[in-house]
Amino acid sequence: MISVESFGLYVSLDEYGGLRGFVSVKEIPSTMTRNLVSFFKPKQKVVLKVLYTNPGKLQVDLSLRRVTGDERRKKMASYKQEVGAARALDVAKAKAGIKDDRPIREVMISAFGSLQGSLRALVEDRARVLDAVANAVKGVDRQTLEKYLEAAAQLAAERLKPKRAVISVEAKVYSPASSGINVIKEALSRAAGAAASTGAKVRVTYAGSPRYLIRLEADNYKSVEAALEEFSRNAEESLKGRGHFELLRGK
Repeated sequence: MISVESFGLYVSLDEYGGLRGFVSVKEIPSTMTRNLVSFFKPKQKVVLKVLYTNPGKLQVDLSLRRVTGDERRKKMASYKQEVGAARALDVAKAKAGIKDDRPIREVMISAFGSLQGSLRALVEDRARVLDAVANAVKGVDRQTLEKYLEAAAQLAAERLKPKRAVISVEAKVYSPASSGINVIKEALSRAAGAAASTGAKVRVTYAGSPRYLIRLEADNYKSVEAALEEFSRNAEESLKGRGHFELLRGK
């Protein structure tokens, strides 16, 4: 929660149990200080850097201008992941018929650092998470906990499934040889094999003479680009003196 004043911002700190902190005008970028109300809304989430704390006076001084763009992006990504994990546990709570799962979440955060960390642990070793929760949470029977964690694990497995990088490009391929179609098939087959050897999934489809569609999928864009480079190099070598291969990116 953010409260805007002429001399700065009062904010409710999520990571300090809702403790109130203060951001003075001098710790806000000058581009924002002329009209703070237009930049900050009551329920807005912002990333701040702690400058000073005084536990005795419950005082926390903060800065917005000293937070780098990279720090802001990483923190917001982490926040969104935690919100997503909380939503997954909301579904698990409903499926298990648990009215209040806050004690379970508190144990999971304490044991695994965050709700997102707990979901990762669930996917890797559900029994370990069950033991950690069952030993610490009172008032919830083990069978209900198992149902709760099973539902959470299923949702986590889907949420944490790594996203694959995909590239689809067209290529111009032809051969003037009398058996040109066979020459092309052989060249594209060899190129697909070479690209697949890098760990990528490769699919080549005919898109109407002389065009072919090449689809490559890998763990990340660096890998998929390397696979495409390997495909192109092998296709060009196979058709050298017998035909032509050209990627049509941006054409």
